[in-house]
Amino acid sequence: MKRQTGRFLAVGDDGRRYTVYVYTDFIETGENQKTVVEGLKELRTSDGLTINRLKKGEYQIEQTGVILRTRGKSERHP
Repeated sequence: MKRQTGRFLAVGDDGRRYTVYVYTDFIETGENQKTVVEGLKELRTSDGLTINRLKKGEYQIEQTGVILRTRGKSERHP
């Protein structure tokens, strides 16, 4: 089951501001599937475009090639 587990703001090299949503897969395991473990994370823009992490604080929108950067070290993002 996939759930939204976070979001953060980033600025693109096109000058636009983007809201990046973090989705996490949760996998049911164990007897009667009562245990849930965190799986892969997925990043997407508010309009559903896929985002790839290049390095901490730097991302790229897969479909457009736009580079996104976060501001400040205090923000929590993958």
